[in-house]
Amino acid sequence: MENRNLFSGKKAREYDRFFETAYGRTVFELEKELLLKVLNRKETLLEVGCGTGIWMETLKKEGFSEPIGLDISRDMLEIAREKGLRKLVLGNAEILPFKPNSVDTTLFITSLEFMKNRRKAFLEAVRVSRKSVVVAFLNRYSVLSLYRFLRSLYRKSVYKAANFLTIDEVKQLARYAREILKDKIIAVDKIHSTLNLTIDGFINRKLEEAIGFNSPFGGFTVIKFYIRDRHGTGKRDNS
Repeated sequence: MENRNLFSGKKAREYDRFFETAYGRTVFELEKELLLKVLNRKETLLEVGCGTGIWMETLKKEGFSEPIGLDISRDMLEIAREKGLRKLVLGNAEILPFKPNSVDTTLFITSLEFMKNRRKAFLEAVRVSRKSVVVAFLNRYSVLSLYRFLRSLYRKSVYKAANFLTIDEVKQLARYAREILKDKIIAVDKIHSTLNLTIDGFINRKLEEAIGFNSPFGGFTVIKFYIRDRHGTGKRDNS
């Protein structure tokens, strides 16, 4: 179950302020560039752990239909509504209130790290998705995650509650889902990353662009899994 109190009240109001700083804006632009590499504007999207709707709003501006956003925090969803977003659902990632194959792609954007039962959340995402599941996560094997972990030892930080993930751990979620959902084919489609030599407060965009999006040690890493029904429903997206 997600931690409903972690991003409530004043913390919910403070969440977007990070992206208003010069550093936060640069981080966001690089993360957006990476996400656009793996998403298809023609597909219907569900974001699990949508928070204040910052990614939903951004994707709308980039030409996507408004994604469905689900979050366990009423306070976060209230801020998302203030942005004019309408497809918002109060709910738990472990019990998604959607029918099987009801969306094309389900997104986790730095939300799985804060969920206690990631296996169940991933299973639910596969169940409701026709084409793919995209996991964007804080990579444990990165300079950025190491810095955030060390800082959380002596300073209050939201990252103290986060369980930074590895590429293999995210892949293990897909392996587990294949064992449970025998009728589904689930495989890695794309892996990209960014924020390779970044720590909070410092980023060099030219350096990040020079390194590119294929390092296994980027602080923000995205894995896209394609999903196909063994009986023919669903197909790999080669966009």
